Amino acid sequence: MNFIKRAFLGVTRKKGKSLILLAVIFILGNLISGAISIQQATGNVESTIKERLGAAATVDMDYKAWESMSEEEMETAEMEELGVDLIEQIGELPYVKYYDYNMSNWFGSESLEPYQEETDEGFMEYEDNIPFNLKGINYAPVIDFEEGKGELADGRVFTDEEIDSGASVAIISQKLAEQNNLEVGDTFTLLSAVYDYSEETDEEEIIDSRDVVLEVIGLFDPQSGKEDAEDKNEDSDMFFMEDFDYQNTMYVPNEIILAEEKFLWEVYAEDDPELAEMLEEESMEYYMPIYYLNNPEDIEPFEEEVAPLLPELYTVISASDQYDDISGPMESMSTLSKYVLLVAIIATILITGLVVLLFLRDRKRELGIYLSLGEKRGKVVGQILIEVLAVAVIGITLSLFTGNLLAGQVSDTMMKADDNQEEFYGGYYYEGMENNLTVDDVMDSYEVSLNSSYVLGFYGIGLLTILISTIIPLIYIVRLNPKKILM
Repeated sequence: MNFIKRAFLGVTRKKGKSLILLAVIFILGNLISGAISIQQATGNVESTIKERLGAAATVDMDYKAWESMSEEEMETAEMEELGVDLIEQIGELPYVKYYDYNMSNWFGSESLEPYQEETDEGFMEYEDNIPFNLKGINYAPVIDFEEGKGELADGRVFTDEEIDSGASVAIISQKLAEQNNLEVGDTFTLLSAVYDYSEETDEEEIIDSRDVVLEVIGLFDPQSGKEDAEDKNEDSDMFFMEDFDYQNTMYVPNEIILAEEKFLWEVYAEDDPELAEMLEEESMEYYMPIYYLNNPEDIEPFEEEVAPLLPELYTVISASDQYDDISGPMESMSTLSKYVLLVAIIATILITGLVVLLFLRDRKRELGIYLSLGEKRGKVVGQILIEVLAVAVIGITLSLFTGNLLAGQVSDTMMKADDNQEEFYGGYYYEGMENNLTVDDVMDSYEVSLNSSYVLGFYGIGLLTILISTIIPLIYIVRLNPKKILM
């Protein structure tokens, strides 16, 4: 009789032993299936959230390293500024899609009214006299427009010549323009004021000022945050505040802000010889770079390649770093699932191997007869493998669904337990990396589901584990001596 046919007959005739083996594989398979489901779900959460966070990165001081230094180390540490050459060198790396570096400052105006946001409680107004945020740029197409934070509604963006020469041009929000009856081609005036504290009045007073006249070359409309505000009423107040500030933001070439910074320090230096001497040696160019990478997977190699180029106490900060701050529940489930998977595989190998060995000892005479009749040991081994794998396929298939269901229930229980903990709000305040991501957003992205990668992965791990657990007892067959068995 063919050994394959004998294998299937062995499974059906010895129903009791086959059911015991099926039960063992089913129970252990549930553990393996559940662990793989949780691992895959947590991995999907990480990739989904990091995709949502984007692939932006910047370079700034490593404040954690600074705080960990002793007073002596702080006194001896030489702080360097990021030079334009280094910023551009980093921007030329192949991981970078495009980049920019910015200066910014706040200005007032005697003729321009800031945009006021109307809320349920009335108008949201600025309380100070410098409501306009000038954001200097070096990337002429405006990187915020490229990334969808704003959209050009009218006019045009800058030219490279305007950026290099520091032309007196600006792109302002459409609502700010409407409030002040401005159109593309019109000019407006800002006040570049230098303040000093007065001990007599206990207030800051203007000691010098000059006008900054700018031509409107474009109007933009804010885009980011609109859908979130519509979908989540609880976030609408935060959206209004961000939108309020952005409506009063103006894009100008970096050289415009640099000129006003120099004006400010020159005024201060008039009565301070030490400051004047320092200004002759140091530049006022303090830029904050922003790099947009090709995809989130480039962040890690980008950090590794940039780190050796940076001055002391500087580090790369990426948008995906925020995930590490609020991924506690996911990390705990992922770690637990790794341990469960490892223990389940070891237990499956040991228990299944022991069960198969005990069954083989009971069939010692049957196997001896096969060998004495001239059956090759390889075919006897193949028969046992087919018997075990036939039962294993049924057990693994059943545990595929029940284990996935079990993983979902366990995950829900763990996440409900984490709901009792204080929610952490993660937020980076670096330009281009603002995000209102919370623990709830991470939880909402978690989903245990059946898909092709999970099914293939589970069958691969399950069958390989069963195969390993069967090979060890098969040594028993190879060492059988049919003459001694039948004597």
